[in-house]
Order: sequence, then C-alpha cells, then structure tokens
Amino acid sequence: MLAEFIDKSLVTDDPGDLFDLYLDTLGNYGIDRVMYSALRNTGLDETKIPGISYNYPSHWVDYYMSNGYVHIDPVRKHAIGIRHGFSWEKMMRVRDMSPEEKLLMHQGQEAGLHNGLGIPFHGPFGEVYGVGLACSQKVPDVGKFLREIEMLSVQFHTAFSSLHDASRSAEGTQLTPRELEVLKWCARGKSNWSIGEILNISEHGVDFHMRNILRKFNADSRITVVVKAIHAGVISL
Repeated sequence: MLAEFIDKSLVTDDPGDLFDLYLDTLGNYGIDRVMYSALRNTGLDETKIPGISYNYPSHWVDYYMSNGYVHIDPVRKHAIGIRHGFSWEKMMRVRDMSPEEKLLMHQGQEAGLHNGLGIPFHGPFGEVYGVGLACSQKVPDVGKFLREIEMLSVQFHTAFSSLHDASRSAEGTQLTPRELEVLKWCARGKSNWSIGEILNISEHGVDFHMRNILRKFNADSRITVVVKAIHAGVISL
C-alpha cells in the first residue's frame, strides 16, 4: 500500500488531487478525517488559517476557531514537542492536561472525531507541520498501523511540499555498502540493536551509520529517511 501510494504521489501534480489520494489511501485503515496544518514558524496566521487541507466537519472547525481552540489544542502542542506519530488516547494519558484541554478533546469526539492520531513534520529551521487523523466511526486497532500511517503521511508531506517549492531531492545520494544495508533493515522496522545483531556489528556502530544516513538525506528521523530513500529509488520495500 505504501509503495503504491508513493508511486502515485510522484506523478500527481495538483495539491488537491494529492490530498484526495492521501485521504483515499487512509480509508483503507478506516480513517476518513484529515487536518493538515501549519503548526509553528510558517509565516501563516494560525488564528485565521486552521489548516492547509482538511475535511474535518465544517461545524467543528467553525466552533474550534470561534472559541480560540487553536491556542490551547493539546494535540498541536504535543506535536510541536515530539518527533514521531502518536495516538490522541496515549497523549491524553501522558500529558498533564488542563480542564479546558480535556473539554476540547471531549467535544472533538462528540463532533465525530474518533481514534485520533497526530503526526508531526519538523523542518530544518524550526518550522513544524502536522496531520491530525481521525475516524467518523470508532475503528478498533487503528493504532497498530501507526508506523505505516506515519510513513504514508511523511510521503504526503514531502510530495505536497515539493509542489510548492524546490525542496531538496535525495536523488544521487551516495551511501556506502554498509549504510545501504543498515537503511534496508531500518525500512523493515528493525531497531539499532536488531540491525547490529543481523549485521554482526555493535549497536554503537549502527547508530554511527544511521547518523550519517540521516545527514546525507537531510532527514531528522528514521521514518523520514526511509520515505526519502524510497522516493529517490535508493531502496524499495
């Protein structure tokens, strides 16, 4: 599913069509609500623009904006301070939430936003974008697909961004044979320790190679570097 989405996203030249493709792919997981937002240092007036592309219920978006929820939304705050995808349910367990934040989350569920996921995209200059994903109907086990959904979302953000600016391409990135081995196992979801056991090198050695790979791809996370490498044809799933 990820490989098919990447292939289609690479030949999509309209942001609206790309958003529709992303939404259609997420539908395979039962997700039918998406809010793609600029969260920090983007030059956008966040009090006026709740999202770049979204299909959240319009009545909820209007209510959210009229009540100034953009300033207290715990999902937005959490996304700015974390570099990987998360479920709203887990976020609510680990954050010390105010009564206003708890009310916001409860009202969001009443508006038909269930099984929520948040996925941030941190840029090199402190800017943060993110997607808030949810289901109109309660769908069990959405969280177990979080890693796949995160990779889909990173590719969506990468493709969407490339339609608006001359973002760096990973094509031509040169990896050593060992770095390529490490990256391939990383794409299969293996931890640094597991990769070290497979390749018979130390975990410290794997970490060294991973840091070099991230630097070469101008990436800030394992998920991002895998998506960029697939995007550039360096590896395949």
